[in-house]
Formats: sequence, structure tokens, C-alpha cells
Amino acid sequence: MERNKASVIVIFLLAGFFFIGIAMVFNTSARRSAVLGRQEEVDKKIEFLNSIDLTIYWIGEVPAELEKLKDSMVIIKPEDISKENMPVKSSTFHITITDPDDESGRPTLPPTEILPRDYSEYMLIVVNTADGFSEISDDILHNCIVDNGVPVLSIGGSASDHIGTILIHGAGYSSDYSMFYKLREGYNEPFLDKKSVSSGGLEFAEELTAKLSNYFKDAAQKKFIQASEIRSSASSSADEAATATTTEPQNTENSSSETRPRMLVKP
Repeated sequence: MERNKASVIVIFLLAGFFFIGIAMVFNTSARRSAVLGRQEEVDKKIEFLNSIDLTIYWIGEVPAELEKLKDSMVIIKPEDISKENMPVKSSTFHITITDPDDESGRPTLPPTEILPRDYSEYMLIVVNTADGFSEISDDILHNCIVDNGVPVLSIGGSASDHIGTILIHGAGYSSDYSMFYKLREGYNEPFLDKKSVSSGGLEFAEELTAKLSNYFKDAAQKKFIQASEIRSSASSSADEAATATTTEPQNTENSSSETRPRMLVKP
């Protein structure tokens, strides 16, 4: 009898462990499915960002969740920053500078060629590190942001401190801080939810891609409106020019009664 009871208890225990195992498998599968669904939403936003003429100059480490966004990135280490790989302000014309000739009539140095640079329609600098910068790289960043008007996003307290110092905006930000700046638009801070910055991973990727998608959609809409206004203005000017009428010249010849002086005849 005791053996039967023990067998029943063992059977119930095994059944319990079996159902617990099944529940854990389903729970793990459900969580994995949820993560995949969230990553798919991130990838959809990345697909939009990759579809526009956008270049992101990413300075620092790129999270794995943004792997597909690398198609629109130029990834640069702080110590590798140069005028050649950053969107500095450049001439719109091809210029050749020749140094003065020496006494023999030969140029002292070969001519310097300044070529116009072809940038993407939309650009963004992202900085998520503060290590490895120099005075030269800071000057180049300042040129890109202030002189060429390229928007910049700093992620994390140390990166925000560094960019804030370059822009003379301040420092001492918390580790979960983020700052967005665009010339003539000003600062948007904190740009990202602090929890997403501190959490990183998929939560950070969701927040970043959502904010960037909305920003560049708004930027494209503004450009479309401006272009429409220019076309409308040009069309109105053309219509006015086409419909304008000239005043017919009046007949300036006076009648004889108006121009012939009266002759007074004595009676």
C-alpha cells in the first residue's frame, strides 16, 4: 500500500515537473517572439532611414541592434577624425591656388586643388564616447556642427559633456543624458528617454530609431513645403507676367480746332 502511495506521489511530481518545463518552454518562446517582433519594428524604421539620402557619421561603438543601419553610416574612431572623413564646410567651386614663383620663375610649391564635396541631403553626427579626442578633432567637429550646420546627437553623460564643451553649452550631465543640436534650430535635450539610454540594447534601439525617423520625416516635410512655396511663387510671378496688359498709347494729335489759334479780325 505504501509503495502504491509512493508511486503515485512520484508520478504526480514527475507530471508537475513536466508541466513546469512545458510552461517554461512556452514562456521562453513567447518572450523570444516578443523580442523578435520588437526588433522587426526597429528594422522597419531603419529601412526608412536607409531609404532616404542620409549619412550618419557615428563616432564610437555601434550597438548590435543597429547593425542594419550601418548601410547609412560612416563609423569613425575619435582618433581617426579628419577633414577627409567628416562633413566639414567646403567650397562649392573648384579652386586652384598657386604659390608665388621664386627668383627663377618656378613655383615654390605645387598648386593646391580645392574640390567641391558631394554630401548627402541629410546628415547627422552621433557621438557616444568621450575618449580619444584631440584639439584637432574638436576643431573639425566644431566646423561640421557650427560652420556647416550638420546636426549632432551626443549619447551618454561623457559624450554630452564633450559636445557641450565644444559648443560652449555646458557640462556635468548625468550618465543617462542625451543632447541634440542643430544650427538655427537650437538644442533638444534630453533627446532620448533616460531609461532607454541607461538600459541600452533593444530598448535604446527602439527609442533612437523612432526619434530619428520622426526627425527626418519632419525635415523632409519642411523641405517639401518650402519647395512647393517656391514653385507656387514662381508660377504666380509667371502668370502675372503673362497676363499683364500694356496701356494703349493715347492719340496725341490734337484737332485743328484745339491747336489753331483764333484770329481776331477787326470789324
